Amino acid sequence: MSRIIVLYAHPNPRRSKVNARLIEAVGRMEEVQVRDLYELYPNLHVNVAAEQEALRNASAVVMQFPIYWFSAPALLKEWQDTVLAKGFAFGPNGTELAGKPFMLVATTGGEESSYAEGKAHGAEIGAYLKPFEQTARFCGMKLVEPLVVHGANSLTPLLLSDLAEQYQERLQRLAKKETV
Repeated sequence: MSRIIVLYAHPNPRRSKVNARLIEAVGRMEEVQVRDLYELYPNLHVNVAAEQEALRNASAVVMQFPIYWFSAPALLKEWQDTVLAKGFAFGPNGTELAGKPFMLVATTGGEESSYAEGKAHGAEIGAYLKPFEQTARFCGMKLVEPLVVHGANSLTPLLLSDLAEQYQERLQRLAKKETV
């Protein structure tokens, strides 16, 4: 089995219903290592060497976060800016992530229908995920279809349970290097 690293970035996990349930589900998986960025770095100072070592040892990378103001929480951006350095993730000799699968898991408070041209959020959710996908591409990673959970505040317990199971199944397939 492979080792999948899940970079979990939720600034207030105690108030989270959906992200907390999803991370709990995959955190129990033997092939998954959860790195709770806000727990590891409450002062927002990322340990670059530790994060790069975790990435070196990973067979796949997942970023899980709530969409805040059309992007990810601030610490995930700081993580990207410092960890994905030239010579490590891109540029000359920057091949540590090349060929590794990359998957986004994003949650929104808004319903899926509100993510469309002319609607409240102005564009489809894919438009807001593009910067993360392009970062992964730039680092030579292989994109895996994202898991997007819309309407987080209105999910029933049964639907949330189903989503957690889907997430686990996708990571199991990723660990076995199957199509996700």
